[in-house]
Amino acid sequence: MKNKFRILILTVIAVMVMSFTLTGCGSSSSDQGETAEITIVQQYGMAYAPFKVMEEKQLVEKAYKEATGNDVTVNYTVLASGASINESFTSGQVQVGAMGVAPAVTGTLSGAGYKICSNMSAQPQKMMTNSSSVKNLKDIKADDKIAVVNIGSIQHILLAMAAKEELGDAHALDNNLNPYSHPDGMTALINGNVTAQVTTSPYTFKEEATEDADLAEVMTADGSKGAIESVWPEGNSFIVAVASTDLYENDPDLYNAVVQGISDATEFIENNKGEAAEMLCENEEVDAATMLEWLNDSACSYSTELKGVMDMATFMAEEGFLEVDGPSDISDLVFDNVKGN
Repeated sequence: MKNKFRILILTVIAVMVMSFTLTGCGSSSSDQGETAEITIVQQYGMAYAPFKVMEEKQLVEKAYKEATGNDVTVNYTVLASGASINESFTSGQVQVGAMGVAPAVTGTLSGAGYKICSNMSAQPQKMMTNSSSVKNLKDIKADDKIAVVNIGSIQHILLAMAAKEELGDAHALDNNLNPYSHPDGMTALINGNVTAQVTTSPYTFKEEATEDADLAEVMTADGSKGAIESVWPEGNSFIVAVASTDLYENDPDLYNAVVQGISDATEFIENNKGEAAEMLCENEEVDAATMLEWLNDSACSYSTELKGVMDMATFMAEEGFLEVDGPSDISDLVFDNVKGN
């Protein structure tokens, strides 16, 4: 009886050791057949349309299922600024996000734990004003407030690039800046709480169509083009997607599914603008016809290829907008699957 009991105890211990050994080896969710989970975060505006398409058409889920045979739960959420997204990455709350080029450069070089995994969109970038006396940047007075999403946002850096070109000093308007989300900035501009706003679509479109406020674009000194467009031409990257280094290194199947989802979404928008307009119009509180008109604007495009990112990063480094050294090569900012610069 004692021998039988001893054998039973030894058998249980052996099973426990074997179980511990297998568990200790580690395995991905795809190995175990478990449901993986990922959080994707974005901001406001139609520049983030690929994520909306990804969510509606479950593109990440489909790509992951095709690659692994397993399911993934994808959570989408919205934050007000690239700075907030950077904080979420640092705290480990998200694995994928999208933001303007400038905060993406800052976060990548500052050790936020991610790199750029894809371009997402180019959009119209404009500085709008409610003052008839402000025609160009030289007309901005010390007490004029300028709404930007955040200090260090792409809108801030674009304005700094314009200030460098028009005023000879990238920091000439830094003291005029006031942080507002895009929708709040538009409201502040219309109500006269700020003199100008540097913003993007759909707010540029909405502001140009506003009938109860006389809003106009701030131009270059010679009046030939918009002050912002002069330094950031149509087609240059505006919103890029970033992914955590942990996701890239430790769950390549899920990382690749995200990248594939973004590619499929940008291709869908470019090739099915009517259907995309139907999908996107509710978020911007317009009808599908208006959204389609916006999507057909020449400055509005969706692509996975970067354009102009190194130019902005170099400017940020040269003009003191980075607390660390600037990138020596595009590989300092992006994962190896990303095309463009």
